[in-house]
Order: sequence, then C-alpha cells, then structure tokens
Amino acid sequence: MPSELKFPVDLTQFKKLKLDHKSPRLSDQQKRDLQHNVDVFRDAIIAFTATGAARGVAGHTGGPYDTAPEVCILLGFINNAPESFVDTLFDEAGHRVATQYLLAALDGEIEPDHLLQYRAADSKLPGHPELGLTPGIKFSSGRLGHMWGMVNGIAMANKDKNVILLGSDGSQQEGNDAEAARIAAANNLRVKLFIDNNDVTIAGHPSEYLKGFEMARTLEGHGIKVVSAQGEDLDSLYPAICEVINYDGPAAVVSNRKMATGIEGIEGQTSAHDVIKVDVARKYLTKRGYTPEQLAFYDQIKPGRDPHQYLGSTKDEGANRVIFGEAVNSVLDTLSKEEAVRRVMVIDSDLEGSTGLKSIHTKHPEVFVPSGVMERGNFSAAAGFGFQSNGERQGVFSTFSAFLEMIISEITMSRLNQCSVLSQFAIFSLILG
Repeated sequence: MPSELKFPVDLTQFKKLKLDHKSPRLSDQQKRDLQHNVDVFRDAIIAFTATGAARGVAGHTGGPYDTAPEVCILLGFINNAPESFVDTLFDEAGHRVATQYLLAALDGEIEPDHLLQYRAADSKLPGHPELGLTPGIKFSSGRLGHMWGMVNGIAMANKDKNVILLGSDGSQQEGNDAEAARIAAANNLRVKLFIDNNDVTIAGHPSEYLKGFEMARTLEGHGIKVVSAQGEDLDSLYPAICEVINYDGPAAVVSNRKMATGIEGIEGQTSAHDVIKVDVARKYLTKRGYTPEQLAFYDQIKPGRDPHQYLGSTKDEGANRVIFGEAVNSVLDTLSKEEAVRRVMVIDSDLEGSTGLKSIHTKHPEVFVPSGVMERGNFSAAAGFGFQSNGERQGVFSTFSAFLEMIISEITMSRLNQCSVLSQFAIFSLILG
C-alpha cells in the first residue's frame, strides 16, 4: 500500500470539549461545538472505513457513524470529570471497531494516515478491537452481546465510577445481555448503556423479523432505568444522557434513529450495516466540502491478491456455504410445499447471506424462519423441531464458525435428546504451513 496516502480529515479540528453531566442543558456555543465534533467524527469514520470497500475486505460503517453523537457527548463528560468515569467506551458490538480506532488516533496512539490501512493485512487494524495488538485499544470485543457481563464486573471493581457501554439493538438480542441486565439491576451497578436503536441488522429489520421484541420494555422488565431519545436531535439526546449518567444505578439511553442518517443512498438500509462503498463515501464527503484531490487516495487502493490456497473452494467449485444451500434446496425440490413445511424448518440467525441460507429463503420461503442474533435459542429450536421425529422432521441451523463455541451446551442437549438437526458453520479456514 502506498505510504503517501494522506488522511483527508484534519483531526486537530476535533475540539476537546468539557461538558458538565450535571447540567442537562447546552449553551448555544456548546451545542455548536458539539455538533462540530460530531461532524468531524463522522467525516473521519466515513473516510477511512470506505477503504475497506476499496481493498475488498469489507468492514462496518453504519454503527460507528450512528453513535458519533453519543461518543462525542460522553468524551465531553469524561474530559470534564475524569474522576467520575472509567475512561473507556466499552462496546458490545465489536464490529463497530472504527470508533475505537478513531479514538486511538485522537489520543495520539495511531497516526491519522494509518487509519487508511483499515482492515488491510498486517495493519494491526482488524475488524474487531484486540487488546494488545493495536496501540490505544483498551479492550477486546468480538461477537455481539458479550461485553455487558464483563462490564458488570468492572463496575463492581469501580463502585464510585460510571462505566460506559455502547450497545445496539442487534447486540441486545443475545441472551447474555438478559443475564447481565438482571445482575446489574440486582446489584445497583453504575453501568450506563447507550444503545443505538436503528432497526437494522445484517439481514433485515428487527421490527419485521422479531415482532414482539421492544428493547426499552425488555430492559425495564429486567429492572433497568430506560430513557428514550431521538439520536439525531442533540436537544433530545443530551438531556437523556445526562439523566442516565446522574441516575444512581444501572440505566440506559435508547437512541432511536435511522441507520446512517444523512448518507444518501444507504440511509435506513441493511447495506448501511456493512462497509460504505467508495462512490457513496465520495459523494458524502464532497458535500461536506472535501476536494477531489483530498479524496484521490481511494484511487490508489486496490484489492489485494490472496496468497493462500483454500481447499474445497475454488473459482470452479463454489464456496461450501453456497453448496450447502444448494444441497438443501435439492432435497426440498422433491417435496410438495405442504410436505416441506411439515418436515423441514430452516432457521436463520441474521446471517442468511453469509452462511448459505439465503438461497433456501429465496427458493423455499415456506420452510424459512428469519430470526435474530440468538444463536443458542435458534439452534435449540432447530433441534426441537427434529425431536422424536424418527427422521420425519429435520431442523436446519447455520451460523459463523466463530460462533460455534456459543452453542456447545445446546449441542449436548440435542444429542442427549436424539434430535435431528443439520448445522452448517460458515467461513472457516485453516492455514497450513
């Protein structure tokens, strides 16, 4: 990668604001300064995450873009009263790592130009934060919903401080968070959650595939104080964050917004969850005042050639996950719709496009169950469908290989109950040499 790539956003323009969390109203000047910081933060997120699209390695733009207002407000609180906070913005959605890389750059731990190596091989800027790998990164975070429990322990060790956790409507679907919420409530921990409720996950919209789930009511049912706010309105968001910080106990702000508000072409769409395309980023940044010369670095970034040979998947042989979907379809094609519904149930964990289930959804929607980020429950449902069926019924489940360890207990239970369940774990590679 050319070393002369120049980051277009001047991070010295990001102001080190000091905001008093005990005062729920912003002055006109504070509001202007805060909006300025949000704009700079979002410009930076868009500028460097789009390099992931340019080099063909994907990434995530919408989540870190969305939470910029919350992050900028919380930074102002920490700057003003560092003794009141654990100075880390923990995030239970590790794919929003762009936020952490940008914070590291603002802290002087990463050169701004290096952000343009986002997700490049050997850049030490992987797709999730890894403690000890990247300078300035303060925690590791991978699969969704696995941070709150640990943050509870951090709060127990820092009883006189607020511990901040950035959350999302996808992460909150995980069962871990239900346990963590009850622990936080029972022990009156000073855990403060700031949840981006944008109604977008990888494969769809929770309001459509997870009817009945309403995040604020769920959290309140666990004993968490909840304040709802409009995430793109500082006059709504700022006092809500103040109220939650000042509350004596666990509390959450649920920020309602469309994902990627203001980004023409992807606002509110599932594609905003992934990496922003270069042409969309150029258009946004051009409207923000950046010149063609400043954005010319995108033209220098090209997809790299993978030097590894992967067994079982070539240009002539489809990926295993694709073949899996085709194989299931070949069986379903022999059944009538009525028989297929009676005998087969295919359940998704918000990953259908990445695990081979999309072709089943498209060709045989009658057997397909779109579901949320709930691997344990989804696997168990697939297993239960095949319980005591003597081969007459077949549950089908799929998720990422990285999530396999999450369902070990459920696999044991399905084995003990002699359930008929077919599972496919996608995107696994073992490099030998």
